[in-house]
Amino acid sequence: MAKRKLLPLLLTAACVTLFILPARAEKVSPVPKWQRLELTFKSGVSYTNPLHEAEMRVLFVSPLGETNRVYGFWDGGKTWRVRFQPGFPGRWTYYTMCSDTANRGLHEQTGTFLCTATKGEASFDLHGPVQVARSQKHLEHADRTPFLWLGDAAWSAALKSSPADWDELVQTRAKQKFNAVQWRLNPQLNDPKQSAFTSRDGLSLNLEVLRQLDKKIAAANRAGLLCAIAPLWEISDRPEEQLPEEQAVRLLRHVVARWGADDVAWIIAFESDSTGAPATRWQNIGRAVFNQVTHAPVVLLPGESVWVFDAFRRERWVDVLGIQTTTVANESSLPWLLNGPLTLERQKIPAHPLVTIAPPAEVATKPNSHQVTAELARRLLWWSVLLNTPAGVSYQAQDVADWTTSSTPGKSTSWREALSLPGANAISPLAGSFSGKDFWRLEASSQALVAPAGLAAEQQIVAASTEGREFTLVYTPEERTVNLALPIATTSVKANWHNPRTGENLPAKAINPTATTQRFTTPSAGDWLLVLQKTSGRALVAEAKKPALKIDKRQGD
Repeated sequence: MAKRKLLPLLLTAACVTLFILPARAEKVSPVPKWQRLELTFKSGVSYTNPLHEAEMRVLFVSPLGETNRVYGFWDGGKTWRVRFQPGFPGRWTYYTMCSDTANRGLHEQTGTFLCTATKGEASFDLHGPVQVARSQKHLEHADRTPFLWLGDAAWSAALKSSPADWDELVQTRAKQKFNAVQWRLNPQLNDPKQSAFTSRDGLSLNLEVLRQLDKKIAAANRAGLLCAIAPLWEISDRPEEQLPEEQAVRLLRHVVARWGADDVAWIIAFESDSTGAPATRWQNIGRAVFNQVTHAPVVLLPGESVWVFDAFRRERWVDVLGIQTTTVANESSLPWLLNGPLTLERQKIPAHPLVTIAPPAEVATKPNSHQVTAELARRLLWWSVLLNTPAGVSYQAQDVADWTTSSTPGKSTSWREALSLPGANAISPLAGSFSGKDFWRLEASSQALVAPAGLAAEQQIVAASTEGREFTLVYTPEERTVNLALPIATTSVKANWHNPRTGENLPAKAINPTATTQRFTTPSAGDWLLVLQKTSGRALVAEAKKPALKIDKRQGD
């Protein structure tokens, strides 16, 4: 799970005794590396409101002496649980701490367990949880295998789906090469029994719903999908509908304790205003929740108020910056991606991975101003991933996100039919084009977008390349001839056309190449990706003089 942050910890004299005290807890079965350990404790006190009257934390010490601290959580009656994912084989020790120090069932319990070698076939079993890479520009697994976020924004699906329907969703998305499913814990629900929590008379948890979500997260992880969970969604919400700050902290601590040992990421979704009050609220909540424990990656998604990034740039609990592109629902909005605040964001320090989390939704029927066709959904995927330092993108089908159960002619289709909309089928070709490549080294350049005056937004070609031009991608949204002002040697560069609709690869041959220009014509109508890869020791562009990558359009050429 994300960049699992190992926070400095001052051990008290009581904590030090864990190394010499005999284990008080019952024997724990061995657990494979990168899989979930669960410990169960019985409280010695019957609390009237456990969520508010007691808090439990557990210190885990690795065979190397490294420390990890996690929350425990109440799970009904006198039952409390602790979940943890060990990342190193050998014998671990744990020590419990409870805010109610008189509760001997929860406080000062010690024990050991054995972590064995990895076991299982899912990507997380083989490579470990997701974390921020050392470059601070992309994500990777614990074993440093790159992770390009390809998310499905299925916001209401987890709460509204049956277990069988959820399994169908995650299996289908896995086959389409998605590797993350994004969902909200508090979508608008007509039936309070479906809600994971209520706040009418203070915060109250629906443990039955939360236990169902336990199983759905496990099913998604087995299918190779990261669960990116938004515990609270405060984009466009009215302040009077938001949980008080203290209740928000308690809710987030519970879900972090409950699911933090699964393969998850956390989405903190809110929108700020000119007062800055919402940003201050989430600075306080984030510090109170995440700075206290080891945690999975936290994605900050401030809606359209992207200027808030600066206020969170040095918050140690923020790992990833999430982008909302719902306003880019038609080609006329493309300049926001080309020349908007994200252009500056790529240059700021410290760097953070940039991931498109909230895209506009594809619909099967005639779209409105905030919905897109399959063609535009595919273009937005490619524009987003090439115009940002690539860390990931997300796709959204409206009727999957809303979990529509029946079709209405001209208005909506069922979630099951929406799973196969053409936009979703663009994920597999996108994944294939980046497989085995150092995608995080790609950088877009405004100079790479030189085109004839008057070129319509939907015709915009975008390009990205590594610093030495070892790897270059050029996306053209429609049939045309592409001119590259690159002094490349054809003997040292392999050129291919990649079809973003089918994943097909075809050889690309320059037309009448010169010492300074290469011209390529797309194989057929539709959008295409030109892939240039260095095959010899020579760089595509000499480091001493690196001219801009210029792109031109010559219709019918």
